[in-house]
Amino acid sequence: MANRGIWSLFGSNPTTVLSTGLNTLANNTMSAASATYANQTNLDLYCDIEVFLNTFSPSAGAYVAIYVLAAIDGSNFPAQSDADLRLTSTQLLCTVPTGTTASTAQRIAVRNILLPPQPIQFKLDNQTGGTLSASGNTVKIDAYSYNNNG
Repeated sequence: MANRGIWSLFGSNPTTVLSTGLNTLANNTMSAASATYANQTNLDLYCDIEVFLNTFSPSAGAYVAIYVLAAIDGSNFPAQSDADLRLTSTQLLCTVPTGTTASTAQRIAVRNILLPPQPIQFKLDNQTGGTLSASGNTVKIDAYSYNNNG
């Protein structure tokens, strides 16, 4: 019988990549880079991203953007300013539209995002038209690959 490819979810829980650095993040501001996710070891091909923004009031057209910084040589991450990072799409991982309902929490998932095979860090760009809540905001990834021995 021929091998069949199936999804392989190696972790048991999603990994929180951004949390307290999102607290009271002002509009048109980027978070600091996350801790390094060791994808040079994990070699995950894809991830699902969950953005949870605690109670706040976004404006019309609100979104957050997730950027990924990859250490191509294994140790040195790009050092672009936030303004320069926004001008290029090379490190933009995804944009996540948010609802515009006032004073509600938002939980948004983005599926099947391709990951680079290097050490990576994540940044969130707040383009919601408002300041994020003082606590409870997170970005989590659930990384996975596929198994040809299914």
